[in-house]
Amino acid sequence: MTDVALTAMPAKCNTCEMLAQAPLVCVDCHQLLAHVQGADYFELFGLPRRFDIDASELSRKYLAISRNIHPDKFASAGNEMQSFALRASAAINKAFSVLADAHQRAEYLLERSGGKSAAEDKRVPQDLLARVMMFREEIEEAKASGDRAALDAMRGDVSAQKRRLHEVIAELCARIDGGEASVKDELRMQLNAVKYLDNLLAQL
Repeated sequence: MTDVALTAMPAKCNTCEMLAQAPLVCVDCHQLLAHVQGADYFELFGLPRRFDIDASELSRKYLAISRNIHPDKFASAGNEMQSFALRASAAINKAFSVLADAHQRAEYLLERSGGKSAAEDKRVPQDLLARVMMFREEIEEAKASGDRAALDAMRGDVSAQKRRLHEVIAELCARIDGGEASVKDELRMQLNAVKYLDNLLAQL
């Protein structure tokens, strides 16, 4: 998820010497800050690293930064700056796609805190698999009988369960900076559970 890494801003813009206010682009002279390495996705947008973010602020910053680092703006620049503009644009696009999606944002917070990936830990809450199996059987029966009302009701039920999971995930993300392994493990399981519910919704 962090294959395109660019970050931590320098103290000053090398071009105009003004203090840098955001990574990648100087807000005073709009020069690309080409010598930056390692910042996370939240830093790229100057946002605090937390689950609850202002979606409209994220979108505004994404559009503003994207305009300033668009590779076409550096067509007459040197090869090094053109290459950086391409990489910076890719980094911003990737970061925005992750932060704009609540599930991916939680996954990213877990990753940055040292938690396990879905491939490393496939566990889910204890009662989930039984509920999923029951839903699958009911879905098959409703489809076989053409019971559209039953399918609609199940879709509403699964969607409600998914919303409740997202509330739990938000609470866990708020506690993740404490470094407790139990919080990271529980967050991993809840994120895995969402995938099972998404699969059910895809069948409905």
